[in-house]
Amino acid sequence: MTPGQSPSQAEDQVSAEVLMAAYAVVGARRTSLDTMMWQVPALATAAQAFLLTTALQQGGSPAAQAVAAILGVILAALSAQLMAKHRHLEMSDSRLAERIERQLGLAVRLGVPPHAAGRFRLGNRQPWWIRLSSYRLWLLGVASFGVADLVVALDAIVGLGVFR
Repeated sequence: MTPGQSPSQAEDQVSAEVLMAAYAVVGARRTSLDTMMWQVPALATAAQAFLLTTALQQGGSPAAQAVAAILGVILAALSAQLMAKHRHLEMSDSRLAERIERQLGLAVRLGVPPHAAGRFRLGNRQPWWIRLSSYRLWLLGVASFGVADLVVALDAIVGLGVFR
């Protein structure tokens, strides 16, 4: 408490300091989760390329092709779950940060809430490909690899020879 401050003013100041410290922690954790979420599809795509190359290799045994494709299906499912989990945790921290921002009055001070949707921060005139959810697109991409792997696995197991 500084000279001339009432106890309630000092309490408000401490509360703001505590909120700022919590905001920094939540922000750092949210950034970490966001980074991990985007590492998942990048690493999964590299692994899928290897597994699909193995599964579609001419001259390989159908058993080896089926195993590689089934591993691809499993990898796609694990990747989708991990992306969804990181996204859920990141969104939880985002909502917590929004509450802290409201308590600190940041929207009033900055003219826009820092965690407002992109259309509020950037305006409604963004191109359609910018407005699309990258998370949903990448999740769809990971799922597409899983479907492709499933088709290759079934082909190898049933022996249709579609990919030969």
